[in-house]
Amino acid sequence: MLDRFSPVMGSFIRFMSLRRYHLQKGLSDFGIHFGQHHILRFIADNEGCTQKEVADLHGVTAASMAQSTKRMQQSGLIEKTADSENLRQNKLLITEKGKKALKDAEKLMDELDKRCFEGFNDSELETLKNYLARMADNIYEGEERNTNKI
Repeated sequence: MLDRFSPVMGSFIRFMSLRRYHLQKGLSDFGIHFGQHHILRFIADNEGCTQKEVADLHGVTAASMAQSTKRMQQSGLIEKTADSENLRQNKLLITEKGKKALKDAEKLMDELDKRCFEGFNDSELETLKNYLARMADNIYEGEERNTNKI
């Protein structure tokens, strides 16, 4: 029975691996590690946000986010300033270097995505989007069913 799904999942895994490889390779040119783009985008859109807000949004621990933001600060992509109302919290701000890196990274991502979907028409893109959403829903619903059994 699993043989029915193996070729499809193999293609999906190959696609995601290739995409990740090319993104990692390109992002490193801008001083961004894979996974930091989304953090940088959130900080740019929410100047003065806290590490906790970023961690909550991305579903990671505060300690993990502290480590990521520390690396980004050391790279000069962001600045941390103490919150005047709560000295235990830091406000996060994107630097000019961070803004440029973010702009370059998003251009790279747009170009890669454009290349990925070359030759797809709007109907095919909509169908693919619906299939992927349905797959995600199936996983989510399966988790809900397992949680309710306990």
